[in-house]
Amino acid sequence: MHYKKYEIIPYSSEFFTEVADLQKYLWPNYESSAQTYLKWKFEDNPLTKKPFAVVALYKNKVVGFNGFFATRWRIGNKNDKILMLSPADICVHPDHRKKGLFTAMTMLAVEEYEKTPYKAFIGLSINTSSGAGYKKMGWPKIADRASMRQHNLIGLINWFLISKTGRSFYKHQVAYGKFGNIEISHKPRPEEMSAVTAKQKTPDNKIALFKDASLFKWRFQNIRRNYTFYYHLNNGAIDGYAVIETVDKSTSGHIVDYAEAENGVIYELLRYAIAKKHFDILSIWDINLREDFSKTLKNLNFSTNNLLGKIEKKFPSEFPMLPVLVRPIKKTVKEEDWFIGGLDIRNINNWEINGICSDNT
Repeated sequence: MHYKKYEIIPYSSEFFTEVADLQKYLWPNYESSAQTYLKWKFEDNPLTKKPFAVVALYKNKVVGFNGFFATRWRIGNKNDKILMLSPADICVHPDHRKKGLFTAMTMLAVEEYEKTPYKAFIGLSINTSSGAGYKKMGWPKIADRASMRQHNLIGLINWFLISKTGRSFYKHQVAYGKFGNIEISHKPRPEEMSAVTAKQKTPDNKIALFKDASLFKWRFQNIRRNYTFYYHLNNGAIDGYAVIETVDKSTSGHIVDYAEAENGVIYELLRYAIAKKHFDILSIWDINLREDFSKTLKNLNFSTNNLLGKIEKKFPSEFPMLPVLVRPIKKTVKEEDWFIGGLDIRNINNWEINGICSDNT
């Protein structure tokens, strides 16, 4: 597809090196890891045989990239699996921005993927600059991506001090090993984790991420994230887990996955991490969380209205409320295309967005 002075075409492996080099304008702190990261995210995804992406060429050189990573969902506990695509790592060279390339690449993706088994796009990492563009293209917002956080004043001050000066009041160190019925590890247990998720039933009227061993084997290989795995043991077997990620040397942890076969297990795991001060701040997305899990978090003093939450509301430009957007993979969308398995994907109450963290999974 020709667009102005550009050629917009599907991605192929011949562009890999140029795309990786382009990513320095999106992730300047991760330039050295770009090739490894992109290979993991788009080529090694167990759900795809080839990367889903579009590039923009100017004089045969890559100046734009729009990637999509695949996810698999289900409705309730049905065996039918629903494939979706999430836009990720979108980047345009600074010399070619504000020329419509983002829209042109996205529209080509819609055309290219219309005849694939993928049913919808779900944008889990839409930022302030791209959000307006998606809305103009007919991607409705289903929710705001707010965070529930747990912290005390000392922890918040310590986190701020480290982020600004590199110094801290006390040293953070997660001890790995078994501590009673809790085990802390830096390694995933894909088979055992998937066995726990299989026991955690999804309501029949919810679209939820399908998590199996192949997903767990792949997702935690992201070299730009550090993961701590908290396992709850019952007679030697795992009956619950929580996964907390950190970025670089930050003392802020984000809960990216969790499941329990018995009520109260996740509460015990998170209470342990909090009591041992493994993190100055703990956070989790607050997007239509299950009522029982939301109650668990509130019992551990997670809130959207604590000090950080108030800062977000007072200074939205610094901590913006980012949207979650969806769109059927159709060039021309009809009313019936918004319904998957009888559920309207425009209604956040039909989703259980749990166990997936933005475009870094």
